Amino acid sequence: MLAVLALGALGPACRREPPTFEPLKLANGTTIPAATLARGWDVYTHYCMSCHGEKGDGQGPAGTGMRPVPRNFRQGLYKFGGVAAGELPTDDALKRTLRRGLHGTPMFAWDVPPADVDAVVQYLKTFSPRWKQEAPGVALAVSEDPWKGRAAEAVERGRTVYHVAGKGNAGCASCHVAYLPRADLAALTESVTGRKVNLANVDPYTATPRDSDYSLTVDAKGEATQLSKVLPPDFLFHRLRTVWPQGARVEGQRYTAEAQREDLYRVMAAGVGGAAMPSWKGAIPEENLWALAYYVQSLVVLHDTDEARDLQQRLRDSKMQP
Repeated sequence: MLAVLALGALGPACRREPPTFEPLKLANGTTIPAATLARGWDVYTHYCMSCHGEKGDGQGPAGTGMRPVPRNFRQGLYKFGGVAAGELPTDDALKRTLRRGLHGTPMFAWDVPPADVDAVVQYLKTFSPRWKQEAPGVALAVSEDPWKGRAAEAVERGRTVYHVAGKGNAGCASCHVAYLPRADLAALTESVTGRKVNLANVDPYTATPRDSDYSLTVDAKGEATQLSKVLPPDFLFHRLRTVWPQGARVEGQRYTAEAQREDLYRVMAAGVGGAAMPSWKGAIPEENLWALAYYVQSLVVLHDTDEARDLQQRLRDSKMQP
């Protein structure tokens, strides 16, 4: 982190003269003025270039060896866009990431004036031709929480949504790890689907890295030559990128349990662009989507606690059972 700060501080002294910009016409019918792009270039050079690179290809000098790798803006792919996975993000989603940062990564929150945030968001659009070819996706609305005042019921329903695939459930445990002993997992699956499952030769407690579209290395044109693999998070032990511990201060406000659930809902609804995490909004009932947010939250609040370690040990013991 100190290296990133140091490079960011040295950036202005080492940078070249600003380029000349022409107005940028976007596919959604708007035109970004040249003055806004010039201001965005200045902000990007000062704060972002050391990690994301002069060309926006994620190959900045401070980004070497970072995991996850800095975003390659030339791909036009964004994890948390507030829209269906794979679509171009909304400006509000990009600004939220800049203001908040991404928890558990080297991308920390930038406390800069709103006008600078807006300018750099517009400047990022110069890196990828997608912005001139496609309009951003429609922001996914956060529906009313149907489980308010019934958290215990929501967690119970969410446990099923998480562990069972089909019948209106998401089956998240097929990519993430399971949090039920083998016998309980098999019994729950049978009770919901009517199918008997044999988990004797299955390891539901170890996640494996999944393919993604994020570039590790690029060629001279900024095209990916090597793609990164993404490990689905274990909610008991991994810090989630867009979710903070309850009680933390986010954008100057106390981060509440309700705000945490809303962030979980938003990511699950939209999915994660460029990764294997699909959009769940519309794929499962809204009440199940909210229940899933409650259940995952019940795991997140145990992050790195004795209770989490005890649960993991019970699951290991279950793994050894026939």
